[in-house]
Amino acid sequence: MKIAKQITLILTIVCIIAFAGTIQADEMKVRQPNQAEIGKIVNCPVMNSRFEVRKDTQVIDYKGKSYYFCCPHCVGDFKKNPDKYAAAGELPLRQPTKDEIGKSQMCPVSNAKFQVASDTPVIDYKGKSYYFCCMSCIDDFKKNPDKYSK
Repeated sequence: MKIAKQITLILTIVCIIAFAGTIQADEMKVRQPNQAEIGKIVNCPVMNSRFEVRKDTQVIDYKGKSYYFCCPHCVGDFKKNPDKYAAAGELPLRQPTKDEIGKSQMCPVSNAKFQVASDTPVIDYKGKSYYFCCMSCIDDFKKNPDKYSK
């Protein structure tokens, strides 16, 4: 009899936890970008791909931050595990300033030298700006920024 009660209690707890996770995912409402967000260059937290926000871009506001998605599939993945993807975006990309454009830089990952263009991805980390030659290098940098920052 005791074992049956313990099993019932464990199953009840498992169901409550599963239900709570479903509620959390359902509470994340997808919205359309507002006028000020349209035209921004952003990074999809799931695919880690850069794109320009359009009027049909899907956006989720989560823990005080807006997340922009390149496709509906990414929205679904984000809803399943938002903390995983939110943590990956802790190092946000930005566009270079007018003063940075045209300067010679070296990618911290590939060590490739290049001229900073208006679409060069930049990450500010520990008080220093890092310029990247490609998205693959950004992925590597985000996995272990201390390895590449000197």
